[in-house]
Amino acid sequence: MPRQKKSDKEKVKEEPKEKVRKKKASKKKDVYTDPIQLLDEYLDEVITAIGISYLNFTREDFKEIIKDPFAAAVGQVKSKPKSRTIINRLNASRDSLMEVVSYNIIRMKDISNLTDDQLEFVVSNVKRGIISLAPRLYEECKRRRKEDLIDILRSNWNMYGILSPFTCPRCGFNAVMPDYSCKVCGSDVSMKEVKKQLNVMQLLKDYASFDVNMFKDIVKSGFFYYKDGVIYPPSSTFQPNDMVFEIVLSKDEKSSLLNTSDISHHG
Repeated sequence: MPRQKKSDKEKVKEEPKEKVRKKKASKKKDVYTDPIQLLDEYLDEVITAIGISYLNFTREDFKEIIKDPFAAAVGQVKSKPKSRTIINRLNASRDSLMEVVSYNIIRMKDISNLTDDQLEFVVSNVKRGIISLAPRLYEECKRRRKEDLIDILRSNWNMYGILSPFTCPRCGFNAVMPDYSCKVCGSDVSMKEVKKQLNVMQLLKDYASFDVNMFKDIVKSGFFYYKDGVIYPPSSTFQPNDMVFEIVLSKDEKSSLLNTSDISHHG
């Protein structure tokens, strides 16, 4: 006999069951791999592979130091990734990784309590954060008489710091700011020292050879501005964030400049 079609009443009874099944299915949440649990399992292999195991932190410290970059390398995945996959991702952006690690070390530890190896690692890998960290790192390297680390710090400052046209005579960093203080060691640099580095007399005499009127204005006013290797007259204006140095001439310097043969010739 042919199968009888279900009555409309029977269909109505079945519909709620279908809806219940769909609701149960929709309530099921996706389960993702927990990177923190995974880090605990892979930690020894990871710190060895990325080359920081020699820093000899405790296991808990190492976990805290690499927790964020490790989690980023794992990503949001449902299946457990292999350790080699994570390590390859970490090493693919090694410079950034080492920079993050160095910041985390400083965040967690007092610089004075770091071992020599740990201090060297931080000095070598701090880059974009060097403006704020250089003073503390310099003082610690100086305290330990680590001239080699100061050289590394100085090199990183030249690449990532606020590069000044003038060198601090105390620490040797190009970090003299427009207020004549050193951004790294904090010492005050004299106007005399800045003018010596600038070779101000010869600089102004050369300036007179192509703009004698502006030269006379500078000598009469007794000062000029110096920015990006260029002399600017007293009437110049600048943007608030420009690194501009106001160079003030002494009476003897003004007198000597007015009596130069160049000025007499142009007069």
